[in-house]
Amino acid sequence: MAAGQAFIKRLLEAFLTGFGIATAVNLFVFPISARDVVFKDAVGYINALQVGLKAQTAYLKVLEDKDMFSPADESSKKSNATAGAERLKAALGGIGAIHGKYHGDLDFAKKEIAFSKLDAKDLGEMFTLFREVMLPMHGMGSVADIFDRLAKKKGWQEETKSMDSSTNQAEKETKAMDVQQWNEIFKAVHDPFDAMTETLHEGLQHVLYTLELEKKPGKKILESRKQESSNETDLEAQGGIIKAGDPAFAEQLQTNIKKYFSSREVALRIWSKQKGIDLPESVFTNPSTTQTIHFEGKDIQQHRRDQQQLYLILYLEFLLYSTGEAILKFVQFADSKVESGVMKKRRLIVPGKRRFKKWFINMFAAEDSAADHTPDQSETGASNIYVGDSLQTKKDPEHLPPTNSWQRLGNGVRSVSHVLRSPSVAFGFRVACATMSIAILAFLKQTQLFFVEQRVVWAMIMIAIGMTVTAGSGVFGFLARVAGTFTAMCMSFIIWYVAGGRGVPAAVFVLLYVVIFLELYFLLKFPRFTPVVMITMVTQVLILGYELQVKKSGIQAAVSSGQLYYPIYLLGPYRLATVCAGCFVGFIWLYFPYPITASSELRKDLGASLYLLANYYSCVRTTIHMRLEGRETDTANKHCPVKMLEKARGQIFSKEMALLAGLRQHSAFTNFEFTLGGKFPKKQYDTIIDEVQSILYYMALISYASKNYSTASNSLDGHKWLRDFTRVIHSVEVTSEEITLMLSLLSASVTNGSPLPPYLKAPAAFELSDRLEALDADILGINHMVEPGYASFAVTQIASSLISDDLTKLIENVRNLVGEVNFTFYPLTPPNTSSETLLANSESKGKKD
Repeated sequence: MAAGQAFIKRLLEAFLTGFGIATAVNLFVFPISARDVVFKDAVGYINALQVGLKAQTAYLKVLEDKDMFSPADESSKKSNATAGAERLKAALGGIGAIHGKYHGDLDFAKKEIAFSKLDAKDLGEMFTLFREVMLPMHGMGSVADIFDRLAKKKGWQEETKSMDSSTNQAEKETKAMDVQQWNEIFKAVHDPFDAMTETLHEGLQHVLYTLELEKKPGKKILESRKQESSNETDLEAQGGIIKAGDPAFAEQLQTNIKKYFSSREVALRIWSKQKGIDLPESVFTNPSTTQTIHFEGKDIQQHRRDQQQLYLILYLEFLLYSTGEAILKFVQFADSKVESGVMKKRRLIVPGKRRFKKWFINMFAAEDSAADHTPDQSETGASNIYVGDSLQTKKDPEHLPPTNSWQRLGNGVRSVSHVLRSPSVAFGFRVACATMSIAILAFLKQTQLFFVEQRVVWAMIMIAIGMTVTAGSGVFGFLARVAGTFTAMCMSFIIWYVAGGRGVPAAVFVLLYVVIFLELYFLLKFPRFTPVVMITMVTQVLILGYELQVKKSGIQAAVSSGQLYYPIYLLGPYRLATVCAGCFVGFIWLYFPYPITASSELRKDLGASLYLLANYYSCVRTTIHMRLEGRETDTANKHCPVKMLEKARGQIFSKEMALLAGLRQHSAFTNFEFTLGGKFPKKQYDTIIDEVQSILYYMALISYASKNYSTASNSLDGHKWLRDFTRVIHSVEVTSEEITLMLSLLSASVTNGSPLPPYLKAPAAFELSDRLEALDADILGINHMVEPGYASFAVTQIASSLISDDLTKLIENVRNLVGEVNFTFYPLTPPNTSSETLLANSESKGKKD
């Protein structure tokens, strides 16, 4: 007993000593706070936005002389247009990834006590401004997707067409004419778009310099840049150029944005010329006094084609202008921090009482946890996203709500059983069983000596720290630990024998320091392989530390603990063998008595993602109605319904982004799982994830574009058409509860693995243009196309059409995944009953790839 207590005491002292050293190093040796992580995220976010702007400009430049309707699977797959679209998509994907990471790191930075300049409120406002920039940029990036969908709807991507058919020949002529018209439009907007993009790039750079996220270039670098262009040098010598970081940059940025806004008529005039419409000058100066100009299409199809072209032009111009306005707000925010003296010196920043109170309350409430801040972040595969009580808490159909104290006590007793049968407790019991299947060797007389001598305890440790909830992530973790142990064994040999073969302590310490330094660089560069690096460093220290201990104290003292002495060339392989044995036992318990696969977790999280999407659409729908009713007035009051709704939209959007990132990780881990029976339909799941993200962005875009409706409702003068338009569109049901209902049904089916109800169809597309023109033939006249709100309506119309297309594909993919209830009645030869159909559908799920 005394020996055991002494061992526990030494072990506790060793752990506390390690914690103390780690804390001291964290605080005093190149300290890195959560704020530093957030600031690095901000730099990465701005760099990603700049890359996205460049990719957007490059893609639009390609469209000046290329066929934007060409399919990606033809011989033109490697053409500039397709390659540009892929680069644009990759750039936007990078923006979405950094947005989710920023959101996960922000919560920790807000709770931190720091000696800095920006406080928690500033960090939160930066995140809001980043989101305001990201949404219109993602909308601009969807141009390639829009052209692809238009080509598919019109059948312009079909490879096999008869060359002799007069109908097909007419389609080819129509396609060639559309391509030529778009080429002319993109050539006309090249200079304004390029100038605006360069201005926005400089605006983002100004934010970096002003908030001291990046140092301004020194004089030598500026002089070298001046020598690159003699003209630029002359202008700068005269003081005519205002650069990013200068105090007057915001005014110049605002001037350039207004200049771009005034140049938007270039593309509109070219479009009207192509359609044979002569636009008077008053359309761009005083549209309210201009006589109504209607579309001149000969038939309804031509009318819609012309209208689609106009809407897409306005769509691009509005989103680029909105991006400029969002970046201008960011620049003004950065300048305000300089003017208020916030950026002059550092100060002690302590979270306020409200934040401490919120922190304390959230300790006992369901809360999101970012994957980047969990110990096994590279293995779990998903963040813990709390999606709300309505999905987590189900009404008990077997018990009515309690009405007296005795029934409430009974509910309390029942809650204990609910905890004991929860997935967390089941996983803990599984890990305990796996660990004890090796620990039992230490309690049996026949194997106790072997357990101590051969250091089998390390196999137990591998099980305890290596098992994760899902089989796929667990297999990945075990393979990573085996690879890390093998690497550590090889590096230990190299360090020991380079140090003279006799373990000169000074040489071993220096070489081990260099090796760990390189391994940590690899860890920071590739965080996905955290388990490999961690186990490598720990095993190196154990092997080399043991050999140095034996050299110092002697073999006799080393074997006094009961463990056999092994030289380093045997100790390394023995350590690898125990790790392999522990990982093998852990692998068995991942699948016994039943596996919890990444595929099942992927399905449940996908259902939660669809639920969040339904919740987000409900918020967007309510937002649009409140803006149309003019209720978005007191936005300064944080307790007003509009402000609370805005906060809810932002929270759900961030939750959905984090959940989608976790879904992709789960999908990647399914490659490490052993599947019995049919293959896992990974391709279908990945397609559904992409469709959910696409719908999310377009919903956010509709919410973003509808801000102008609120401006119209609250304005008393100056926007007569916009007020009339708001009145007319308010009389039309611009949104539908059917989408919320549809997404909720899809969420329930995917979560529970049950087939969809029969005859389920996507809601019909919102033909807002036709419905508005039926109420007021002049409301969407061409003479109003530069009115405030007309471009917003164009964005809403395009985004709603894209949502309708995505919903149709989403329902079809979910139907293929979970099946559909079949109530078809065959009076002559019934193939099977309804119950048999249900059984067949449930058995066939997941069989198709």
